[in-house]
Amino acid sequence: MAVIKPFHMTDKSIVINLSLSVCDTELKILESDGVLQVFRKYLASIDDSSRDELLLIKRLLKDERQLVDIYKLLFTFPYQDILKNTEEIRDVLTQREAFYRFTEELYDFWRHFERYGIIQKKLRSLDQDNESLIEVTEILTKKILALYRKVTKNISGKAIHVYRQTPAGLNAGLIVSKHPWKMPSLYQGLEGIDVIDTVMLRTPFIGHSVMNTRSGVFQESKEFPLQHLHLTARHWLCYPVKVGSLLAYVYFHRSYLSHGVALSNLFEPALYKEIQHRSPNLVYVYGDTIETYDNTYYHDEEHDIYVGYVSRNPKNDYFGYMKKMLLTLHNVWMIDHGRLPIHGAMVEIQMKSGTKKCVTIIGDSGAGKSETLEALRFLAKDRIKSLSTVYDDMGVFQLENGKISSVGTEIGAFIRLDDLENGYAYKEIDRAFFLNPERTNARVILPVSTYETIMRAHSVDICLYANNYDDQSPSIRRFDGVEDALSVFREGKRKAKGTTSEMGIVTSFFANPFGCVQRQKDTEVLLQSMFTSLFQEGTYVGELRTKLAVTGKEHEGVLAAAQSLLELIDEGDDL
Repeated sequence: MAVIKPFHMTDKSIVINLSLSVCDTELKILESDGVLQVFRKYLASIDDSSRDELLLIKRLLKDERQLVDIYKLLFTFPYQDILKNTEEIRDVLTQREAFYRFTEELYDFWRHFERYGIIQKKLRSLDQDNESLIEVTEILTKKILALYRKVTKNISGKAIHVYRQTPAGLNAGLIVSKHPWKMPSLYQGLEGIDVIDTVMLRTPFIGHSVMNTRSGVFQESKEFPLQHLHLTARHWLCYPVKVGSLLAYVYFHRSYLSHGVALSNLFEPALYKEIQHRSPNLVYVYGDTIETYDNTYYHDEEHDIYVGYVSRNPKNDYFGYMKKMLLTLHNVWMIDHGRLPIHGAMVEIQMKSGTKKCVTIIGDSGAGKSETLEALRFLAKDRIKSLSTVYDDMGVFQLENGKISSVGTEIGAFIRLDDLENGYAYKEIDRAFFLNPERTNARVILPVSTYETIMRAHSVDICLYANNYDDQSPSIRRFDGVEDALSVFREGKRKAKGTTSEMGIVTSFFANPFGCVQRQKDTEVLLQSMFTSLFQEGTYVGELRTKLAVTGKEHEGVLAAAQSLLELIDEGDDL
């Protein structure tokens, strides 16, 4: 296994190797090298633009080691005793109010970082390791809180009357182990990278990235993109996940830890026993420095592995690059194997009236797919017996024995906060992974289904194209035939909503730039056969006007679309 440093700190994240040592007392925390690094970075962050109190205390301190010594004394002895008996720090302690503010800001500075703990699995069972991870992270949280409270109480000289259980410890914990994959020689550049077995998230998790939109499409490369890799194994992790029915090995640099951890809310993790004797269908390397093959994928025909590559360029620092490359690899695989990737959302709805329908809404990013279904859930809460999400963003149509059925790819949803029903994300806050919540195009990643549900073959009873730009009525219209439908579905027209770098009215072949654009000829064959079958089966195929991109009608348009969809579903079997 790779030797991970005890403590690694960047401008936005901290990684602690919990396998090497555990700071299980307050004094051990203060005596750790990690605290020295945090204090050093905190002092360096105080400049002429900082508050006067912070500048004053910084000028009075010698260095971060003296600050550690002061806090050790404050944890152990009363403030007045230290002030009376310790000459060398008296100048600092006489500025009691300023030092209190300095300490509060230091605590906030620490909590500003994304904080991760890693346990490298040795000989224990996974259950024991899981218990150890939870125990260690709980201890660390309690000790940091206790240290903060005792020190600030001593400085202020006042009793604490309101205890806020702030997330003072780790935001996420990982258990990693040696990789079981016996790699072909082509993939030896990935040798030695640890594999994630378990993820512990302290939710709500708030992650930040340089970018807040994704741009462009992933292009096929004629050259193997991993041939020049020279990775430092301890700086990387691999997360095995299931993208629909396919096994993906996702390799990511520690700079993108928040994106890697976010996968746990979106895709089903692949267990060690499931991957032990299996080669992956997909391999994704996210975060290397070589930019020659940036945003490309390659089909390794010899081993039948689809390989994606995105560099560590700051323009790629956005979760959309993690999610959409995996879906592109999945979709190209599916097209090559005679299945039609669907960029859309599907739900199975059972009404209290007895009607049961599977509804698919197809459309590109920002078209209003997920938003309409969430509005439907809200409007029909008294009429719906159950509503199960099959997929929120990407699924597959498959034709077997003359019948169309559909399965999903993800167990979670990656949703714009602005387009959700007010407060919805906060109702689900105990499971939420927020991304850049303070910025435009803020997102939340929520688990919405189970792997068993998304992989069960579902009938396609209603199939709609999401039109977000048309201000006409009614909210739903039915297509007359295959060519009438395909002329709309094929064009993939929508108004960009700021979810990508696109602006205005744009088009994308079959509303799916994640595989279908790259394989247009093969996709066209599948479109003809699948939609012909849908019409032969009597499936309701139509267009849904969500008005999500019509200024001033973003919410009322979605609600009207959801209401029309509810009436269509509740009509019963005679559509």
